Amino acid sequence: MDSGKRTVMLGWLALLLITPIYYFANLQKVIIPGAAFDELQQLFSLDAEGVTRLGAVFLGVYAAAQLVVGVLADRFGGARVIIAGGAVFCIGSVLSAFTSSLPLLYFCRFLSGAGAASIYLCMVKEIGRVGGNMMPMLIGIATIIGYSGSITGASPFIAGVDKFGYFNMVFWTGIATFAAYSIYVMVACKEGFIPVNKEVKFNLSSYLAVGKSRQNCALMIAIGISFGTYFALQSTVGKKFLEDFCGLSGEHAGLVMTVTMIIAALNGFVMANVSRLIGNRRMPVIWFSGFGCCIGALMIFAGIWLKSSPVLPISGIILMAFAGNISPIYVALIKESNEDYRFGTAVCVGNCFAYAVSALFGWLAGKLMDVFDPQIVDNVKLYGRDSYLLVFGVLALLGLISAVLTLTVKESKGKNIAASLR
Repeated sequence: MDSGKRTVMLGWLALLLITPIYYFANLQKVIIPGAAFDELQQLFSLDAEGVTRLGAVFLGVYAAAQLVVGVLADRFGGARVIIAGGAVFCIGSVLSAFTSSLPLLYFCRFLSGAGAASIYLCMVKEIGRVGGNMMPMLIGIATIIGYSGSITGASPFIAGVDKFGYFNMVFWTGIATFAAYSIYVMVACKEGFIPVNKEVKFNLSSYLAVGKSRQNCALMIAIGISFGTYFALQSTVGKKFLEDFCGLSGEHAGLVMTVTMIIAALNGFVMANVSRLIGNRRMPVIWFSGFGCCIGALMIFAGIWLKSSPVLPISGIILMAFAGNISPIYVALIKESNEDYRFGTAVCVGNCFAYAVSALFGWLAGKLMDVFDPQIVDNVKLYGRDSYLLVFGVLALLGLISAVLTLTVKESKGKNIAASLR
């Protein structure tokens, strides 16, 4: 085999091996506090805000780090950044099992969030380098693999915590993460690294240039809200809501969240194909995301307001799962709305906003839940109708903002329209 073919094969193999790391990054996003809300509440005697703050730390650091990772990926290439960030992610993942003190757990989630921030952006960068025109489809496939980590973090992880304990599940998850990371490092080093692009530097003008585009602002805010609020529901308060208000057992609540994660995982791939079948049009998918999340939030709010059966709010959550994850189309439209040299920076700004929304809404949900006193049953705090009306009222308002903004985004039809947006 000649060196050219060997390099191409190593490039595809390295790209494939990023996906298990992305799987574990998604797993870490949801297991603390989503899958262990009550366990953490009991362990550290926390109220809802205290527990949701753990999720906010991870997602807040994850969001902020996006701004740095995007520029690093444009300058050094995706592989170098994954190797550096992945090491930090592995350390934080393993140490998160050690809950001798709450400050230590906060620090571990800080490390995990900072390291995990390197994975998705750099994977997208590598997909663009290796996959070329196959980018939307490859992102869809990678999303399925990555979101299966979120699926594992719901019912299977909850069942594992019940059977083997919090420490064992989190610790061995961290060890498995390190194993996947080590295999990727070996293959990436064999493939070699692209030259450093010294023209890409850290400066405020790079971010300002992204923000000057009305297309970027409308698209990033709209999809950032729809994805961010859905992901906060998935990773922080969704399971707790289903248990407290809908009366589901922990097992059944976890099963509902597992179903929503399966939907979100498959939906990215489905939406990539839908866009392709309608002539690479992006806007029907973008509209569905904004209006779908808005209607889903209203369905949940209505179910709480009317004191309906769990069917209506669960249906709203499922609709939000369909609408919340359209990342292949979102990333494709970002690429088509910006010059190539600004792609990484544009994606990092968009991701930063989306996860900032998720972190802030997750934390705010905890604050709103604590406005009304919960019932305490077996040392577990159960929150009532008024608490969740506040939470999902705010969610519906944010969904409305997202829906309106999608109407201002311009269609690209799969072509670069950056010049026409100036």
